[in-house]
Amino acid sequence: MTLYAEAARLGLVVFFHCGRAGIEPEADQRYNQVRFFEPVLRRFPELAIVLGHSGARDVAEVIPMALRHPRVWLGIHGQSVTRLAELVERVGGDRLLFGTDWPFYHLAASHAKVLLVSRGKPALRRALLRGNAEHLLGA
Repeated sequence: MTLYAEAARLGLVVFFHCGRAGIEPEADQRYNQVRFFEPVLRRFPELAIVLGHSGARDVAEVIPMALRHPRVWLGIHGQSVTRLAELVERVGGDRLLFGTDWPFYHLAASHAKVLLVSRGKPALRRALLRGNAEHLLGA
């Protein structure tokens, strides 16, 4: 908690791998369960936290968490088109981030998903691909 307090004081962004991806050893899955992030979010509401992969397979648990904590940002890499559309609909397009985690899947696939979900919505497309990251990082 001391590290999170210092990160909050400095205005830093903290990134967590969040949720079960299915490629990590089963023994490691206990460290990335969504519920373990809640104490940090409650204690440091001013701290900007990025949850990688939007919780991966556990995205259904991450959505309510993001709705409760306005400083939670969600990395969208690895989510399906359907899940990405659900994230935009339920969480909104202003806290979703493209390109925040290593490209396990080909980057073009992740990019194509964003293009599909944001078709005909140029403001959403810009936000997902660039604007949200600029806002988060103060660019």
